Amino acid sequence: MRALLTVLLLLPLLGLTPASAEVYRWKDAKGVTQYGDKPPSDQVKPVELPPLQTYSPPPVSSTSQKPAASAEKPAESGKPPPIRITSPAQDETIREAGKQLSVSVDTALRQGQGLLYFLDGVQQNKIATVSTAYLFEAVERGEHSITAAVVTAEGKELIRAAPVTIYIKPPIVLR
Repeated sequence: MRALLTVLLLLPLLGLTPASAEVYRWKDAKGVTQYGDKPPSDQVKPVELPPLQTYSPPPVSSTSQKPAASAEKPAESGKPPPIRITSPAQDETIREAGKQLSVSVDTALRQGQGLLYFLDGVQQNKIATVSTAYLFEAVERGEHSITAAVVTAEGKELIRAAPVTIYIKPPIVLR
C-alpha cells in the first residue's frame, strides 16, 4: 500500500522532467541512411541536430473596436482617417504555407468610405470593402509590396497607407 501511495505521489513529477532523446544516423546494408532513437550497434554515435525552427505570430493589435456610432460620424475636419498596415510587419519573411497572404489595416472608416487593397501596385479587390482584413490569393514567392487605400463611395482615393515590403520564401527543409 505504501509503495502504491509513493508511486501516485511521484507520478505528477514525471511530467516535469525534461524530454530529451538521442537521434542516431547510420547507413544500413543497402547503403540507405537510417535514423532512429536506438543505435543498431555501439559504433553508431548520436548526431547533433540543428535547432528547431519556430514561428511567433505578430502581436495582435491592442486597439479596441470603435463603436458603430463613431464610424458613422461625418468628417469633422475634412481630413481623411489615418491608415496603416498592421500585419504583416515591414520586412517580414513569410514561409510559404500556400499561396495566400492575410493583410490587416488599422483605420476608422467613416460613412460611405471603403478600403482597396494593393499587391505590388495592382488593386486586388474590385469593389471597396469596409473589412480591415483582406486575404490575397495566388501570391508567388519573392519580394512584394502591399498597401491599402481609403476611398469614397465614388472611388476617389482619400489616403493610402505607407507600403510594407514583405518576402515570401519556401519553407525550410533540413537535410
